Amino acid sequence: MNYTQLVTAVSDYCENSFPTTDMDTFIRQAEQRVYNIAQPANLRKNVTGSLTTGNKYLQCPADFLSVYSLSVYPYNTTTATGSSGANTIVVASTIGIAVGQQVTGTGIGTNALVRSIAGTTVTLTVVNSAAVSGSVVFQGDYLYLLNKDVNFIREAYPLSAQVSEPKHYAIFGPRSDDVNELTFIVGPTPSAAYNAELHYYYYPESIVTAGTSWLGDNFDSVLLYGTICEALVYMKGEGDMITVANERYNQAIALYKNLADGKQRMDAYRDGQVRTAVS
Repeated sequence: MNYTQLVTAVSDYCENSFPTTDMDTFIRQAEQRVYNIAQPANLRKNVTGSLTTGNKYLQCPADFLSVYSLSVYPYNTTTATGSSGANTIVVASTIGIAVGQQVTGTGIGTNALVRSIAGTTVTLTVVNSAAVSGSVVFQGDYLYLLNKDVNFIREAYPLSAQVSEPKHYAIFGPRSDDVNELTFIVGPTPSAAYNAELHYYYYPESIVTAGTSWLGDNFDSVLLYGTICEALVYMKGEGDMITVANERYNQAIALYKNLADGKQRMDAYRDGQVRTAVS
């Protein structure tokens, strides 16, 4: 169901023509309710950012709704040289490099890991596929941070000068330069540069402006009856009609939540399949 079809259906069901501005308001309010009742995997995004040494704050995306997960991993780039067929390279700096990190770059062998470090010489687990000369990237393992309150972060890690590998995060609050945007705070304060990967739920672009949406394409009943409920309130509709519309909306929401909070969070092998008793 696209925007035009939705507007036509709501007008037909309510037997009333609404000003475009009011209709758009009904739709946006219905979308807002739906997106905050349940959050299917289809409405997730992931973005990457960076944490610098000594800076414990990380900006939230503009369309951020709620967190699914936040992880960090060491990610250092330096220049290196090495011979083809050798399993060692000489790096310009070993800062941030650790045993077990993945190594990539021109001439570096496939799936190379750091085996040992001696001075500026790094021994790899595989031989170089060609001569190494230029930038080489060292990436550590993903570390998923634990969600805490800001007061926990402040009490557990009171001094910014006490730096280490981040373990926890919290939604800190609006940014000082933009009250409409949130910020994460991590603890402890990063001791090195880390890349951050945020998986989050977001507010999709409204069908009002996009013309189509995932909700309209896949759960048009939720969007339709949610909009009708808003329209009937605007019309000061009769109580029995509002009750019927709400019942249909609740039925549609139940199916939506069954997907978002049930099927998409289950594993048939571990959780078993959904079963309904039959007589």
